[in-house]
Amino acid sequence: MSLVQRKEIVQRGRKYPGRTLSSLAAVLLLLAACAGRQPEKKEPRLFYADHVLAEDTVWSGEVEIEGVLLVGRKATLRIRPGTRVRFRKTDRDNDGIGDGEIRVLGRLLAEGTPGLPILFESAAAKPQPRDWSYLLLFASGKKSVIDHCRFRHAFSGVQVHFSTATISNSLFEANNEGIRFGRARLAITNNLLENNDVAIRFTRMEGPVQITANEIRANRRGIFLVPSGQNIQDFFEPDRSGRPWNTGRLLITGNNIHTNTDYNLSLGAKQLWDLDVSGNWWGSSEPRLIQEKIFDKTVDPELGRAIFLPFAAKPFPGAGITDRAGSR
Repeated sequence: MSLVQRKEIVQRGRKYPGRTLSSLAAVLLLLAACAGRQPEKKEPRLFYADHVLAEDTVWSGEVEIEGVLLVGRKATLRIRPGTRVRFRKTDRDNDGIGDGEIRVLGRLLAEGTPGLPILFESAAAKPQPRDWSYLLLFASGKKSVIDHCRFRHAFSGVQVHFSTATISNSLFEANNEGIRFGRARLAITNNLLENNDVAIRFTRMEGPVQITANEIRANRRGIFLVPSGQNIQDFFEPDRSGRPWNTGRLLITGNNIHTNTDYNLSLGAKQLWDLDVSGNWWGSSEPRLIQEKIFDKTVDPELGRAIFLPFAAKPFPGAGITDRAGSR
């Protein structure tokens, strides 16, 4: 309120003293309130282009990335609840995949809350899958945490290789792949993966990895397992051990895996070993119908067998994001 306006109010009070005592008091209270009011503080908008974080860093508010953001070996990146991380769509090598990525060699702590999830998504006006590359944990020295986050429009929402991490209570949708991993110590629990081309994929298996209590639905493929024979940890021959090869390496149980359009589970080339995937709900109580949505030895004799018996007779109520407030 300007000085002229203040003088005008005072003059009116002098001219009409009987009528304006109460209103003048109200105005004085308003003037006091205006004098004490502080301008709202807005979170700064951060922008990075092919940048290295060499020291511990905290993000909040709006963050925009172009190219590669590298978290150095000695650094920890902490992302506060409600932060929005957006990737500009650039494709320098013309491979059809956006170049934007976060590559973590140090440590990532991306811990949102049910009401304030952390967003990772495209900055494009009309976003599409593959607009940005991935959040990559690669040979990171410390355990990383991803909790209550949303990943959209990526080639792979999260990739984990030669690292230790937990991924929980997070939404993966509208990506080419939700999660991809190789050699890792990894727990993937209580996530919702839907409307991706592939929900979860791995290319090597030298775990241990746990995939439990997830809701995996309405993707083209639910879980796509494609380990190569030369990558098995102890190089055992197919069927030599007498037990499924993933025992002690990979645990897939307690999940709801259903309504994926091509297959709920698909074994890729060179997956010669039997795979234990018992204890999941597959969208049906009939083994024949469950088998129809699994690509394994029954379709290609050169592949291993998916051992889905025994299976859950009904969906697990605790699978998926544990507190769905703010999950959309």
